[in-house]
Amino acid sequence: MDVTSAEQAKVAEDAGAAAVMALERVPADIRTQGGVARMAPIAKIRDIQATVSIPVMAKCRIGHIAEARMLEALEVDFIDESEVLTPADEENHISKHGFTVPSSAAAATSARRCGGSARARR
Repeated sequence: MDVTSAEQAKVAEDAGAAAVMALERVPADIRTQGGVARMAPIAKIRDIQATVSIPVMAKCRIGHIAEARMLEALEVDFIDESEVLTPADEENHISKHGFTVPSSAAAATSARRCGGSARARR
């Protein structure tokens, strides 16, 4: 479930969502309002993580390894290197081999997260 605030994340969890995707803005708002889509602010991601017990996922822009490393440091449950945030780019995706967090290009490792939030298991 896409969320843009901790309040929305709590509503989603209470309604039975299995996980939430922390976003700066939802894609419909980005298309309507224009501008550039970005990774959700760190404070927003932390607020969402502190509010819910279900897995929290987040998006980074294609090729933006610094954003992906920030998301890994925040201990999100899944990183989506997203074509929603940047145009499709077949040549400049992040190499996922050094990451401990599963990502959209690492489907084989994402099954480990299906049991719930990594934060809750620590």
